[in-house]
Amino acid sequence: MVVFALFLLALTVVFVRPIGDSDTWWHLRLGEELARTWTLSDPPGWTRFATESWVATQWLPEVVAAQWTARFGLAGLVWLVCATVLVLAVCLYVVCRREAGRLPAALATILGFGGMAATLTPRPQLVSFVLLVVTLGAWLQTARDLRPRWWLVPVSWVWACCHGLWFSGAVLGVVVVAGLFLDRRVRGRKALTLLAVPVLSVVAAAATPIGPRLLLAPFAVGGVTEFITEWQRPSFFDVGPALTAAMIAAVVVLGARCRRRASWVSIGLLVLAAAWTLLSVRTVALGAAIAAPLLAGSLDQVLPPRQSGPAKPSRDEKVILGSAAAVCLVLAGLLAAVLPSVRGPANVPAGLDGALDALPAHTVIWNDYNLGGWIDYRHPTLEVVADGRAEAFGAAQLEKYGRVVRTEPGWEEILRASGAHVAIVGTDTPLAAALQERLGWRPLGEADGYVLLSDGTLR
Repeated sequence: MVVFALFLLALTVVFVRPIGDSDTWWHLRLGEELARTWTLSDPPGWTRFATESWVATQWLPEVVAAQWTARFGLAGLVWLVCATVLVLAVCLYVVCRREAGRLPAALATILGFGGMAATLTPRPQLVSFVLLVVTLGAWLQTARDLRPRWWLVPVSWVWACCHGLWFSGAVLGVVVVAGLFLDRRVRGRKALTLLAVPVLSVVAAAATPIGPRLLLAPFAVGGVTEFITEWQRPSFFDVGPALTAAMIAAVVVLGARCRRRASWVSIGLLVLAAAWTLLSVRTVALGAAIAAPLLAGSLDQVLPPRQSGPAKPSRDEKVILGSAAAVCLVLAGLLAAVLPSVRGPANVPAGLDGALDALPAHTVIWNDYNLGGWIDYRHPTLEVVADGRAEAFGAAQLEKYGRVVRTEPGWEEILRASGAHVAIVGTDTPLAAALQERLGWRPLGEADGYVLLSDGTLR
């Protein structure tokens, strides 16, 4: 418990930090608007360049975060993000603890978090990770006692209101039921009963305020995945994918060493973890979460019982765990209240806010991609040419945007056609140099590595 308690403390210190994720800002803007209009299908695009039909699949945490921020400011949002991460850590530890003793459970949780670290950003996907771990724990319990967890159906409804990865819970359930069937532990009516849980979970997702259209939403990014880094194939030179792959490999090696026949449930979950890890940068976190309890169980088989600890958590252990989490939540609140840095944004040129505020309403601004969400949120009267809502802009617009950013042949015509007379780009980027040297644009100001440029026609 000491190891895990120290890990919770480390998480608290690390995650009480300024909001710096570029997508957080447009999520907050959307949450503010949804709270007023409740237009979940085809919400306003905010800019003439967001012309594609899209669905607000993450509306519930967006509304909650926007209302929370309006009440408690950015420091309050920092606490909320840190609290969600701590809840995720506790949930993952509890799931691992049901598979192993204290030490292997703590080690597997820490390694799992290492695999998830790159995607633990202040966005609605944090809710997906928490609910995936909760769902995983429920299905592992079902694999032991063969009892259906019907409460997973309403959980899936809530999950479908929170994030587009809701379907991963249903996939998890199908894999476990298939494994139980191959293990010859369920047949006939019992198998169909268990299978009804993921099936009804999909039905519940179709019954959210968005309706059946939500079922097709996961495929909406298919046409723009080449423009979204987190939907690209992961590089195993990066820490998260490499660590997750090492966890999966360790489960295989330790299982072979123990010479015990693996159940089809375990094999299915391991294959699922590997598939998520290979699919994309974002889904590496799903693979790490699923691999963690499998690794905990494998480690438990090779550690002596005295080092591993009892197989089930005692009441005292639960009290200590809850107390440690509560102390960390209080500490996170204190840090968020006293640290001036968390009261403002990070990774944005706040020094240019005055100049941006002075621009006329509906001014088209050619923006750095990482600033699109911030401009949406902080300067809502301006019209960006791109932001993190890639599916709302579409492949054609994103392809044009990329050509201008890379100053490829024809970029001047694309820029001119956009109607942008102002640009905010990285100071040392090729586009910044080309705008000034080739088109004669002049700087209106610089801050935090960005320059605001104008062609001089705006008054």
